[in-house]
Amino acid sequence: MKAFAFSLERVLRWRITSLRTEQLRLEQIRFSLEQARTANAGLAQSFSEAKQSAGSGTLLTGADLYALDSYTARLSREIALGNQRMSSISETISRQMVVVSGCDRNVRLLERLRDRRQAEWQTEMNRELDAQSGDFSASQWLRTKQNAVPPGQPE
Repeated sequence: MKAFAFSLERVLRWRITSLRTEQLRLEQIRFSLEQARTANAGLAQSFSEAKQSAGSGTLLTGADLYALDSYTARLSREIALGNQRMSSISETISRQMVVVSGCDRNVRLLERLRDRRQAEWQTEMNRELDAQSGDFSASQWLRTKQNAVPPGQPE
């Protein structure tokens, strides 16, 4: 009997490659979210430091206060933009997770089909081996019967 060959093996390999590609894309998106969080945390830290410096008790001129107010306003806008960016990236992650989940499902379906077909092939192989074994045993028995010396006859 011929060796087991899954007819959709190339499709399965392509789908596995596709799954890995989509997983890598998901990791890249997650990395960009982490970068955005780090950048936003830095902006928030700068904003806090600027607010604290205004109330530190040092004498500030009107120009200093105006510059500080402009700086904190700009930081506030950048933080808001960073939050929007993180929200957008989070949505992209959600969509990519759906894509990865679909790719994973496709791979698992083909793997289960391959396993089922291989089990069917193995069952058929076992039946053939049992049949051949039975034929071989029967022929051996007949040969020994034919070659056997009947009782009471000289050898």
